[in-house]
Amino acid sequence: MLEARSLVRPARLRELRERLDLRIRQQGVNLGALSRKLMALLAQPQRDGWDCGQEEGYIDGRRLAQLVSSPAERRLFRLERYRPRADCLVSFLVDCSGSMKQHAEPLAMLIDVLARAMEAAGVSTEILGFTTGAWNGGKPYRDWLRQGRPAAPGRLNSLCHMVFKDAASSWRRARPGIAALLKADLFREGIDGEAVDWACERMCARSEQRRILLVLSDGSPTDSATNLANDAFYLDKHLKEVVARRTGSGLEIYGLGVSLDLGAYHQRHLALDLSAPLGSAIFTDIMQLIARGRPHVARS
Repeated sequence: MLEARSLVRPARLRELRERLDLRIRQQGVNLGALSRKLMALLAQPQRDGWDCGQEEGYIDGRRLAQLVSSPAERRLFRLERYRPRADCLVSFLVDCSGSMKQHAEPLAMLIDVLARAMEAAGVSTEILGFTTGAWNGGKPYRDWLRQGRPAAPGRLNSLCHMVFKDAASSWRRARPGIAALLKADLFREGIDGEAVDWACERMCARSEQRRILLVLSDGSPTDSATNLANDAFYLDKHLKEVVARRTGSGLEIYGLGVSLDLGAYHQRHLALDLSAPLGSAIFTDIMQLIARGRPHVARS
């Protein structure tokens, strides 16, 4: 696991952040309105004390003496007070395979805006990425060759899991790291199943009650060395198994396909059109997807 910002020279990272900020300003996104919509979507009423001095509700024992001193007084009751609170973590998991390179800028804008708006709504966010350590196999592939190419070897490339923003960091503090999404040579091949497992492990270590994983990808898991040495659907099967197992453990996993339907891997999925300007429609589509998959939470 690597901090993404450590893979980019500081001067270059500043240039990428300035470029990202300029492009986001040009989109004219209303962050305040987006944040309020996210609050309405992701927050749940949480008990927050009492409102006293009410004319109905539960009798407030501290005010009973007023019955004697002021018989006409009716404000002797109290009501439970509830405030919306987003006890929620949203983790973005970005497929950093070579074919995603062409979508890097609109993808970075989308994620950056959502992370900033979610933070304003009280939602914790994490931005992660995954690729491989090399093209066409790495050390595992060379080791396999030295062993005489045994059958069904499994994964034959090293993994590269990157953290662009961790859940404990604010958006402001993580701004430079998020811009590393624009560095083209970070994008190689993609082994999705193990990346989803890794992202879910990180989420399970957090205390938020609701945990949402948004997987952003443009297709099937791809590692040429692994695909050539195993069953052609080895990586596909593994991804499906991981998503099913992790969804069954209580996590919410949504597949956001970049110009592609990810329904083959994700029960909850949406195809994104990143060729259009970053408008309200794309945010509305994502929020509607999450709303349809929202579990019922009883008031406590």
